[in-house]
Amino acid sequence: MGVPPASFAAVPLEARPELVENSAAALSHTQPGVWFTINDSGNDPWLFALDTTGRDRGVWRVGGASNVDWESASVGPCAPPTAAAVADTSGPASGECVFIGDTGDNDAKRPSRVIYRVAEPKAAQAGFTGEVTAQSLIYSYADGPHDVEAMYVAPNADIYLITKRRLADAAGRMRPALVFRLAAEAWRPGVPAIAQIVDSLPIVPGSAPLRIVTDAALSPDARYLAVRTYAQVFVFVTDPLTGRVINGIPPAVCNTMTTGEWGGEGITWFGRGAALLMTAEGRESPMYVVDCPMPRRDE
Repeated sequence: MGVPPASFAAVPLEARPELVENSAAALSHTQPGVWFTINDSGNDPWLFALDTTGRDRGVWRVGGASNVDWESASVGPCAPPTAAAVADTSGPASGECVFIGDTGDNDAKRPSRVIYRVAEPKAAQAGFTGEVTAQSLIYSYADGPHDVEAMYVAPNADIYLITKRRLADAAGRMRPALVFRLAAEAWRPGVPAIAQIVDSLPIVPGSAPLRIVTDAALSPDARYLAVRTYAQVFVFVTDPLTGRVINGIPPAVCNTMTTGEWGGEGITWFGRGAALLMTAEGRESPMYVVDCPMPRRDE
């Protein structure tokens, strides 16, 4: 099950009444201490901002979007960086967007799903309400429908999606979690995209109690990927340009059951260090800051 966190702390949330089923967590790269979250399925299309002290930092209605089964969120570049921006490492390569994944599909029967992106709003004071406008990307998986709650956006603006539930091969053997990719260029108006399988992770959903994949978050420097299940956090080494997991380096595994917080789903980075922020679904549930082990990079 992994090693317990070196430390953990519960931080109360001063959440808005509209946040009824906290289902994700996505750290801003440009607004220190600010992170975003969403409600789960069937709720109004709200995007919430909070900070790492648990304070409300505003809510925005997402125009042009509907919440069928919102399950994932990530912050990343709105478009691929230009060659000039890659050469200039002094700041972000392009504008930042919040990506909202209508990726849930409990029965794996929906032929297509939707990802929305909005320009990252500026965090405001408690009580603020605004509106943002979304672009949408309709997509399907190359091998048929999947239930997905884990999504992250790489520095090159590619989107990665990780399957949640137990999968079986033709012989009935359990398969590892699959990783699908949507290229940054997939955002073409009116053209549905196909998410292609590019990898699998050494996490086998269903192979142990509570082992289903509920969220993922790329570190701010894109060197590590945290993948959450209900009982564990797996931290992988990644390529900092593409966000792809580097195979051959075992992940560090953290047993979060020891914190008493196993019913939540969201995970993001607490800042630019190694600490992680985990969320629970209830509006009055606190967030947890945990210090999990990190894998060694061969550099």
